[in-house]
Amino acid sequence: MIHCYQLNGYNIVLDVYSGSVHVVDDLAYDVISMYEGHTADEIVSAMLEKYRDQPEVTEDEVREVLASVEDLKAKGKLFAPDAYEHL
Repeated sequence: MIHCYQLNGYNIVLDVYSGSVHVVDDLAYDVISMYEGHTADEIVSAMLEKYRDQPEVTEDEVREVLASVEDLKAKGKLFAPDAYEHL
């Protein structure tokens, strides 16, 4: 379970099941918010549309963020499964 929230100018992503807390930039915050339930191409398209006025946000940048999210997921630090679901 992921909780995304903003506090005092920080974008915070909390993975409840792993206990991991991530402080991320706006792009990563938005990508993580969309990650479940959307394909990579849908996320890339949405981010390019949302950040169209920011030339530093390119398709490569969005895909790098997606790769980082996938890496954190593989390491159990983001979108971790509930180890106690069966109880």
